[in-house]
Amino acid sequence: MIDAPITVVFFGPQGAGKGTQAKLLEGLLERDSDTPVLGLEMGERLRGFAAGSGDASKRVGEVINAGGLLPAFIPSHIITTFFLQEFTNREHLIIDGVARRVEQSIVLDDALQFFGRVPYHVVVLQLPREEAVRRLHGRGRSDDSDDQKIQRRLDWYETETLPAIKLLEERGRTMHYIDARPPIEEIHAQIRTVLHIT
Repeated sequence: MIDAPITVVFFGPQGAGKGTQAKLLEGLLERDSDTPVLGLEMGERLRGFAAGSGDASKRVGEVINAGGLLPAFIPSHIITTFFLQEFTNREHLIIDGVARRVEQSIVLDDALQFFGRVPYHVVVLQLPREEAVRRLHGRGRSDDSDDQKIQRRLDWYETETLPAIKLLEERGRTMHYIDARPPIEEIHAQIRTVLHIT
């Protein structure tokens, strides 16, 4: 039984399976703990925001559809709204794809510090670029069929997200670097081990 709320932040390039691993961890905690589980997944939140009727929603949708990079204030708004309106500080917290730039890492880490959720776990799924490309082409999603968009997203991970991860490491967060090449269940078992969930 896992009673005390835990916080886990997932990172990894597209194709590394961080969404899959975040969902597996959420399911495990929902089964084996009486503590509620709350997830924050940025892609899902941004798509929901883009479905709105305002000018900001329209512009966010245009950037997403073009495979572009949103200005930092939009994801930072999503993060801030989540913590101020949904989070009660009684839940297990699973965060996926949120701190993709240094500015967002600062917002996220400051929020977690403010709510007393430090120390927390940072799980970084590592995948060679060529394997990420192969996996993305194999998923069959419309946004994964354009090689130029895939390469651009992987470039962004290296230039924007890796520094965001480094910032959390420099702030002393508990870092776990995990090879994302093995089978899904094997990676899940490694994550359970580093989180001390038996």
